[in-house]
Amino acid sequence: MTIRKHSLTLLFAILCPVVAQAGDTTETHIAVSGSLPVLLTVPHDGELMPDALPIRTKGVMVRDLDTRRLAEALAARLEEQSGKRPYLLIACLNRRVLDVNRSPAEATEAAEALPAYRAYHAQLAQFVADIRQRFPQGGLLLDIHGQGFDTGMIFRGTQAGLTTQALIERHGPQAIQGRTSLSGQLAARGYRVSPPIDAPSLHESRYAGGYTVMSYGSHRPDGIDAIQLEFGRDLRSSPRLPQDLAA
Repeated sequence: MTIRKHSLTLLFAILCPVVAQAGDTTETHIAVSGSLPVLLTVPHDGELMPDALPIRTKGVMVRDLDTRRLAEALAARLEEQSGKRPYLLIACLNRRVLDVNRSPAEATEAAEALPAYRAYHAQLAQFVADIRQRFPQGGLLLDIHGQGFDTGMIFRGTQAGLTTQALIERHGPQAIQGRTSLSGQLAARGYRVSPPIDAPSLHESRYAGGYTVMSYGSHRPDGIDAIQLEFGRDLRSSPRLPQDLAA
């Protein structure tokens, strides 16, 4: 290994301390095991841009600023309220060099970035499997994103309920779109949500849910209920939001 690679690995270890998968040469995500059947994933708030990795030339490049801070604050609030922590997985590489919420063919244009991609998804799959084993009654994956289309809106993405198939089978569509749903509870606390809780269908027109929820949702035999949440820029730094989400 060259001195440059050693330096790169040291940088990852300092800024993004996680035990990487066997065989990987860099540490490119943060993974924290939990004791709640809840998994928080943050794919687009990474800041590391190693010189060895070229900038992607296709796809969205914008960083979802403050989504890592939001997820970490939410995890802390959940632990305060329940005495238990959710699982947490955070990508550290900047979206401009690697997008882990895409298929392998779309995630990067550099073969050197694929080990980081595989490590992230191997960890995600392991967390989902662990939740399924420990909590056979069901688990929930929340994929945390930021959006700039409407700075005060929270968009839900489940591919029109597909990725929460198990939840709907147990409790009906009101479990994801009704007054007692996550969206409904947020609306009751004064947040604007889309789709609105009184919408006639589960259709999601703008942010319908991406690669992560489609790959690990409960429509798959080895998945859990999965919701993509897109938070407006004005909401992500709010000290109130993590508390409301936890509640």
